[in-house]
Amino acid sequence: MALEQRVYSMLIVSASQKFNKDMSDLLLRFPFQTEHAANAGEARRRCLEQSYDFVVLNAPLKDEFGSRFCMDMTASPDTVSVMFAPADVYDDVVDKVTPHGVFVIRKPSSPSTVTQSVTLLIAARERLRTVGKKAVKAENKLDEIRTVNKAKWFLIDNEDMSENDAHKYIEKAAMDAGISKRQAAQMIIERYN
Repeated sequence: MALEQRVYSMLIVSASQKFNKDMSDLLLRFPFQTEHAANAGEARRRCLEQSYDFVVLNAPLKDEFGSRFCMDMTASPDTVSVMFAPADVYDDVVDKVTPHGVFVIRKPSSPSTVTQSVTLLIAARERLRTVGKKAVKAENKLDEIRTVNKAKWFLIDNEDMSENDAHKYIEKAAMDAGISKRQAAQMIIERYN
């Protein structure tokens, strides 16, 4: 089975044109669509307009160091936040941002280290995607259970059914109409509301 080819969106936040060029050159072999922001303020505006798979920040920025921005980006379950930190403050930055889910890469870094890190970051993004899908599936299942339970209570209260009979009634109504249990339950709720 071949891997699905994805194009990932990346926002590179850096005041350094050299960093931007070096990153762009290293990313040529990866499926990235990149955009650039020169400071945290501009990056925040861009992130309000669109979501990114990856936000890569070259610290420090002109308007702030960048730690808070990277931590804010991890609030989105769809964004992997990466920070390039100078060697002299690397350990402090790691201690501060790693508990918030921010990846930190020491700079200067060799091209092979960055390339290897990008591969790991892609794996992390795909893991987030899988977890996100499972969360949506679980939320949908919980919503169905809540809807069916609500319909059962309407049947128990209004039709003098037992919980077991109400459950069977909903299942039969769904099967007879060729619809889901959630849809059948919703119809029952609408009938008694």
